Amino acid sequence: MVERELLMIPGPTNVDPAVLRALSKPTTSHTGLEFVNIFKETLNDLKRVFMTNNEVFVVAGSGTLALEMAIANIIEPGDKILNTVSGFFGQYFVEMSKSHGAIPRVLEVPWGKSIKPEQVKEVLKEGDYKAVTVTHVETSTGIMNPIKEIGKIVKEYSDAFYVVDTVCSLGGIEVRVDDWNIDVCASGSQKCIGVPPGLAFLSASDKVLKFLETRKSPIGFWYGDFRNWLPVMREPSKYFATPPVNMIYALSEALKLVLDEGLEKRFRRHHILAEAFRAAMDALDLKLVAERECAADTVTAAYYPKNIEDNAFRSEMKQREIVVASTLGPLKGKGFRVGHMGNVSQSDIMSTVAAIEATLRHLGYKFSYGAGLTAAQEKILSL
Repeated sequence: MVERELLMIPGPTNVDPAVLRALSKPTTSHTGLEFVNIFKETLNDLKRVFMTNNEVFVVAGSGTLALEMAIANIIEPGDKILNTVSGFFGQYFVEMSKSHGAIPRVLEVPWGKSIKPEQVKEVLKEGDYKAVTVTHVETSTGIMNPIKEIGKIVKEYSDAFYVVDTVCSLGGIEVRVDDWNIDVCASGSQKCIGVPPGLAFLSASDKVLKFLETRKSPIGFWYGDFRNWLPVMREPSKYFATPPVNMIYALSEALKLVLDEGLEKRFRRHHILAEAFRAAMDALDLKLVAERECAADTVTAAYYPKNIEDNAFRSEMKQREIVVASTLGPLKGKGFRVGHMGNVSQSDIMSTVAAIEATLRHLGYKFSYGAGLTAAQEKILSL
């Protein structure tokens, strides 16, 4: 394995050496004072990243676990739920809703397009829904849904719980849980936060916690029941299930890096580098999957030029020590995805663009060599 390989997939992302060192610390007792104090501080720092005063949860598992915990705690059999779908991962909420006995109403848009607040409003006028789910950044297409505006619609036109998947946005794009009426916000460790895979994050509003006191049916997900985790999140010396001690060390260090950079500066860095990468793709005449007005600042999906084969492209990129991802679902084999989030730097973006140019030329694609690098640099200088 090449140790200098640059991971430019949409998660896991590159991990800062300080975070890796935190992982290698000696494992201590999960009920010992040292760990309990670190966990408390980490939960408070996570609240700052969520921009919330709500309860937050950190549980061993992936972002997918966070999504299912969100659904399991608020859905009872027979509940109507509005699932918005704008790509591969939005469908996860649909399947989870079915698994927990809900009756989904699916609002789906073509891949590459975003959900419009007006579309949500029209559906909410049809009847009562227990919850509304939205994927903030659809990792499969690189689009960003307008969760702030949709949150206003949900609040104005229903009493539904507003559930948002921020797995591919939290810590890289603005997410204001309290200001945007988000009842359950779900995320994970391995993308913008810059920790290896293994932690699920959630915030839950008082509205959700009060509902749990009165729900009529049991939660069909014992490990994921908020009520089992809440005492631990409020006082980490208490026990429900053994926390991943070293992963909490890593998260603690990563959140310090996030907050030391400053959220607004971090959002701006992500935006500048995303714009630079998109400018490079434009210069190479590579069509993006996402419509420009809803393109996300954390991941870009681009179609291949004619006669460029997926495995050949990604294998050649890997030979150049840059790892990119394939597209998913109906787009499988038609394009590639680049994650530009977390600890990504200008040098990472320029190296990736250079490797894309060299790979495309090697595979026979005709273009003005160096155009992508020039466009990316000019965009960075202009912002």
